[in-house]
Amino acid sequence: MNIAALGRTYTIVVGVSPTSGSPGALRWAVEEASVRGGRVVAVRAWRPHAPETATGGRVPSVVSDDRALADEEARLAEDVARVLGHDHVVETRVVGGKRRAVLLEESRSADLVVIDAGRSTEVGARWLGSRIARASRCPVVVVPPALGDRGAGPLGQAVGRLGRSVERAAGTAGRPGFQRPPTR
Repeated sequence: MNIAALGRTYTIVVGVSPTSGSPGALRWAVEEASVRGGRVVAVRAWRPHAPETATGGRVPSVVSDDRALADEEARLAEDVARVLGHDHVVETRVVGGKRRAVLLEESRSADLVVIDAGRSTEVGARWLGSRIARASRCPVVVVPPALGDRGAGPLGQAVGRLGRSVERAAGTAGRPGFQRPPTR
């Protein structure tokens, strides 16, 4: 079916990870959109966090969901700009819900969904692309990790890994009972 004949623009939805920024998926989607004369919409699934408890079991002052959503929208815009530069024309959208459910809902109005394969060896992370591809309403492209690191040398990759490690450590510091998923 010719999308242009229907009077609408070919739409590529990219699932952007909050941990990696999905550089391979973003670059691939922008290149594909330029070939097809389409547009790219960078989407991030978001769920508000439960408030942490303060000492003595009291709930501390809570940032409103509106503020947290605005912060996440700013982080998504930063992630996209870091990969594509500040002069990109990619739309960004933060959608409430779990990754799989958000991407499947977005697939209803998209012509193509693009996601990164990810580096994790956890079963859930490895099969996310497969589960989305089976249930999607449009084609799904899963970009391998090697394409996401294009242009990054060994030092840049090491710095990226170190930064993600520090971010994870800071996010779990002082949270009693928080357990990291087992690593292999």
